[in-house]
Amino acid sequence: MTLQDYRRVMEVNTFGTIGVTLSFLSLIKKAQGRVVNMASVLGRISANGGGYCVSKYAVEAFSDSLRRDMQHFGVKVCIIEPGFFKTAVTNLDSIEKSLQQLWDQMPPETQRSYGHTFFKQYLKVQRIIMNFICDPDISKVPKCIEHALQASYPRTRYSPGWDAKLVWLPASYMPSFIVDAVLAFVLPKPEYRVC
Repeated sequence: MTLQDYRRVMEVNTFGTIGVTLSFLSLIKKAQGRVVNMASVLGRISANGGGYCVSKYAVEAFSDSLRRDMQHFGVKVCIIEPGFFKTAVTNLDSIEKSLQQLWDQMPPETQRSYGHTFFKQYLKVQRIIMNFICDPDISKVPKCIEHALQASYPRTRYSPGWDAKLVWLPASYMPSFIVDAVLAFVLPKPEYRVC
């Protein structure tokens, strides 16, 4: 990813969230209302998500700060941290096409440093994730949003999806060296050729 790629993702996922929230904050304070922000389990643990993970970590931090600042005004701030669901974004054809475009845009020396087999192996890992981890019941996400908006005592965090509860959240509490070792085992390794 380039710096421009990071900026594009941050502009939408992070600054879009912050901008909309701040635009309405005075009204929310007056009404003692709620803010419900969409983060991700990849905002708690980075797993080759590049700019996406960075942007969602920022949404988590913004929401935590906002919740602590706004609690004195009776404003509740909730975070939705979905796992992986079967959607247009997680469609294998779309993912493979996007990854191929990113690979093709990499400088030749970067491609050489990763090696020819790396990209094919990386696509295999993505297929496994999308075929076996993605939860087919997308309705879990709007149910969490509805609860966050309407419950008398909303939760601070909602983590819809079986993988969020059983894979990503437990991993986010593990020591980093364990998570690093597991990801190093699961993800393909670059060939680390000298260019």
